[in-house]
Amino acid sequence: MMYPVGEESERVRIGTAEREEAMDLLSKQFSAGRLTPDEFSERSAAIAAAVTRADLAPIFADLPAKPDGSSTIERARDWRAYVMAFVPLIALAFTMLVPHGWLAWLALPVVGVILYGLRR
Repeated sequence: MMYPVGEESERVRIGTAEREEAMDLLSKQFSAGRLTPDEFSERSAAIAAAVTRADLAPIFADLPAKPDGSSTIERARDWRAYVMAFVPLIALAFTMLVPHGWLAWLALPVVGVILYGLRR
């Protein structure tokens, strides 16, 4: 079986999965504030009526490819989160191994303030 390439791939019919994916992307663009409610309704109707990939292209032509500049999937997790995850484990070890080790639990809020500062 031959798969269409180039311009032919734009004429390929789409299914429910592609329409749902397009709706998810459009919803993210809407929640990011790039579309008005009326534009969202119009474009949602166009996605529902789309038959080929070429029908979807104009719907997203004036929108960025990725709805949010910093995708949580693509960016690495903040190193401070890893430090905060290990602090309770270290405090637990101190509690079991060192006399008066329970004082290590006081490090939790101190480390949090040092890493993240006081947020208001």
